[in-house]
Amino acid sequence: MYRIGDYDTNEKYFNQYLEMDINEYETVLCYASLTQVNMTNKRDDLAILNYTKALTIQKRQLPEDHPNIAREKLMQEALQIRRKSLPGNHHDFALTYSSLGLLYKIIMKNELALEYFLKAREIHLASGEPDLLDLLITERGIRMLQASDYRVSSPSLK
Repeated sequence: MYRIGDYDTNEKYFNQYLEMDINEYETVLCYASLTQVNMTNKRDDLAILNYTKALTIQKRQLPEDHPNIAREKLMQEALQIRRKSLPGNHHDFALTYSSLGLLYKIIMKNELALEYFLKAREIHLASGEPDLLDLLITERGIRMLQASDYRVSSPSLK
């Protein structure tokens, strides 16, 4: 239904599903899906509410030995290798920074996530002809951070 644009029906079913006896993982998926539906329908207040609920549950679930924690180390190593071989404004840096931003958002390190998203956006915009999909992903990450418990006050993000 989501793929064909029937967002109202999606919202109805996700809310009904939340009333059932489901596990926390399924609950997070429902809230994340409701966030997407509400963002598409320009209901930012509900998107923020649902995103915050999903994040709260995820914070309780993420163990210290989660694969995303290991992924962080590997991505930082890849970044160091790129710094040795590529110019600082290379498109690969923007992709790596954006990926790190997404990873830090997942593991609830929102300040670091924002830092890396902003670096990615800066490189994308400085290129003159940014890849629009990559820039969209980066901008969406910034907006999702704004919607979470972490309030971003920078006027450059509005």
